[in-house]
Amino acid sequence: MNISAVIVSYNSDKFIQDNLNSLFKQTHKFKQIIVIDNNSTDNSLKIINKFNNIEKVFLDNNLGYAKAANIGIKKSSSDLILIANSDIILDSHFNHLVIKKFEENKKIALLSPLILRFDHTTIDSVGQIYSKSLYPLEIGYNKKINKYKIEEKEVFSVCGAATIFLRKSLEKLKIFNEYYDEDFFIFWEDFDIGWRANLYNLKSIFYPKAIVYHYRGGTLKKNILSRFSLSIGRSSEIKYHIIKNRYLTLIKNFRFKKFWWTIPFIFFKDILWVGTLTLSSPKIIIKLLKSGKYLKNAFRKRKIIKEHE
Repeated sequence: MNISAVIVSYNSDKFIQDNLNSLFKQTHKFKQIIVIDNNSTDNSLKIINKFNNIEKVFLDNNLGYAKAANIGIKKSSSDLILIANSDIILDSHFNHLVIKKFEENKKIALLSPLILRFDHTTIDSVGQIYSKSLYPLEIGYNKKINKYKIEEKEVFSVCGAATIFLRKSLEKLKIFNEYYDEDFFIFWEDFDIGWRANLYNLKSIFYPKAIVYHYRGGTLKKNILSRFSLSIGRSSEIKYHIIKNRYLTLIKNFRFKKFWWTIPFIFFKDILWVGTLTLSSPKIIIKLLKSGKYLKNAFRKRKIIKEHE
């Protein structure tokens, strides 16, 4: 099997050089390295242009993570595709181990690597599960690796910082010629596609031997307000997408027969969470009220998903 990398970059001059260096240092080389830049305004383009033997797409506008990733996927031609942020660094044996695992287990559709922070000791994600209120939770988030049991297992979804797809599975997940839902722009697109994979009975696993190092703003101490703190610190535009995408995900993937018991948890969590975000940036309420076209698209996509379950 072979593997391609699709890196989505936006104002990543602090990370992109180390990122690309780690891609070139693989013991098993990438077939393709594709960088999609979302109209960066820092020095990212100068750094990216220093690298030869990569495919570069410099967008004239910021089209969002989902659409940029889709552009890269459509340019790739490998059996496996790594979709990743620009602020990750791969262990040098990453490709070798990932390919070996997919060759051993033909049922894997999505693979979650062991994602550690740059300190190499703090877990960022060992896959995703859902909370009682159907929010994505990064398994192992903020825990020290020497105090956490690391073992291969099935997971509900995969953190978008670094996801490996079997190309054939990606084609099954495509709706309206989109892999990731481009209405999302940014945030929740990883949980959404992972949930869709579950509905299609496609298998996602966490594989701890494949290691990625990720810089995340979430170096906050873990407490009941940590997730709120991360969200509240975002711009009003980002908060709008976070809230919008929460409900697009539910419209498309929620099935009453399986998740009826989550409704009280959803109700109380969203009063608190959405209320906090909107009070911190009241003008996003107007944008949310104008999001009718996205809701209509979500219902259309829900219908297609149900036809394939």
